[in-house]
Amino acid sequence: MGPSRFADFGRFMVVNRQARKLFGIADEVLGYRVFDALRQSEDDYAEVAQVTSFVASLALVEWSGPELPGPVGHCAGVSFGKMAAAAHAGVLPFEEAVRLVAEMARCEHEYFTEQHSDIVTHSFVKVGSDTLDELLAELAAADEWYEISSYMDRDMYMVSLNERALDGFKQRIGAVGGYSLYTMRPPAHASIFGPLRERVDQQLLSGYRLRDPLLPIVSDQDGSLVTTAEQARDWILGGFTRPMRWPGVVDTLVGQGVRRISIVGRDRLLRRLKCTVDNFATTTIAPESALKPRS
Repeated sequence: MGPSRFADFGRFMVVNRQARKLFGIADEVLGYRVFDALRQSEDDYAEVAQVTSFVASLALVEWSGPELPGPVGHCAGVSFGKMAAAAHAGVLPFEEAVRLVAEMARCEHEYFTEQHSDIVTHSFVKVGSDTLDELLAELAAADEWYEISSYMDRDMYMVSLNERALDGFKQRIGAVGGYSLYTMRPPAHASIFGPLRERVDQQLLSGYRLRDPLLPIVSDQDGSLVTTAEQARDWILGGFTRPMRWPGVVDTLVGQGVRRISIVGRDRLLRRLKCTVDNFATTTIAPESALKPRS
């Protein structure tokens, strides 16, 4: 999931047949029209943005089925994308998954309104692991807290840190030849968000019955195969407190013999990463893809 804006999804939501069907169901589940709420929203990661990304991803998968060159053998969901992967694999029925996505978004908003308002997650590229170690050692020497939140590629990372240290950290990234990308507010994927994990577990997820996946899910936390309902539960909750590791997903898929992948949604990143390009033939299934006439 990248920033979800009305300009990216609006036409797809009303023109594409699969999208109209699934968004209609989502409207009934949530009690409001997602299309209208997204048009009025100015927050790229608000509840309606997360719901839109989730529903659109599943609509795109459904639409793309006849176009795929062969049967799907595995699926993965990166960061928030795990919810679409979970629903696609049958861990939750669509209606229940829509409700859970909305509830989790509200829970996260409430939590980060109360806690960690001074923490951000910053992404950057062209910094190797040895150089990253040097930058993080400098933060530690200055008695600044940090955690690596995402390993996106061999030279691309996301680091969570106190906002007061952000400007200096960005300056050091530039000084060593790196390039800062964007800063996330609220932050994501850090062990200090354990209370949020527990809140979601006890107040939300405990009210749902998860099912064994119908096809193997590759965990974006450690590359393991998620094949049972209990593993799926740990994987969903682990997204709050454990770093995301795309290279680990890549390594597992390669080890499983996968050579072709389809990346679903508004992807501006994964298909361009070196570890993706080096290992797979990649198709991007985006909203604009579903608006073109079939060949």
